[in-house]
Amino acid sequence: MIEFEVADTEFSKELMEFWRESFLAAYGDIHSKENIAAYFSESYTMDEATRILSEDNFVCLKANRDKKTVGIAVVNHRLCPLKKDLEASELKHLYLLPSEYGSGLAQEMMDKVFERVKNEGKEYVWLSVSKLNNRAQRFYEKLGFELLGRGDDIYVGDEVLPSEIMLKRID
Repeated sequence: MIEFEVADTEFSKELMEFWRESFLAAYGDIHSKENIAAYFSESYTMDEATRILSEDNFVCLKANRDKKTVGIAVVNHRLCPLKKDLEASELKHLYLLPSEYGSGLAQEMMDKVFERVKNEGKEYVWLSVSKLNNRAQRFYEKLGFELLGRGDDIYVGDEVLPSEIMLKRID
C-alpha cells in the first residue's frame, strides 16, 4: 500500500539520493560518468534539497511503500515563463524508482499534485521535460499536457539537454 506525505527538511539527504538514483535510471546511458558527476555536484546537492524543502513556494510529496520512498513529486508555486498570465504552478520533479514503472504510481502522484495545486487556487500545471526523455513525454501527453514551447536548456556537465514546456489545465 502506498502512503503519501509532505516531506520536510529531515528528508534532505534522502531527497538528494533519490534525485541522483532517478536521474541515473533515466539518463545513465546517455551521459558520461564525468558529466553526471558534474551535474550532481551542481544540481542535486544537500544544499539544494534543503533549500527546496524549506522554502514556502515548494512542496515535496513522497510516496512510500513499506516505509521506503518509491516516488517523489516536487511542486513549485511559480508562474509559467511562457504564459505568465495564467494561475499556474510548476511540476519541478516527478521521479519514481524503476521498480515502480507501470505500477500506476505516477498517475496517483499526479492526482495528488493536481489536488495540491488546485487547493492553492491555481488552474494550470506546467513542467519542463527533456526532449530526450520520451517515456516522460508520452506519460504527460497521456495525462492531457500539451506542448507549449521550448524550455531552458539543461546542462549536464558539458552536454546540453534541450527541453520543452508542457501545460495542462486542471479539471
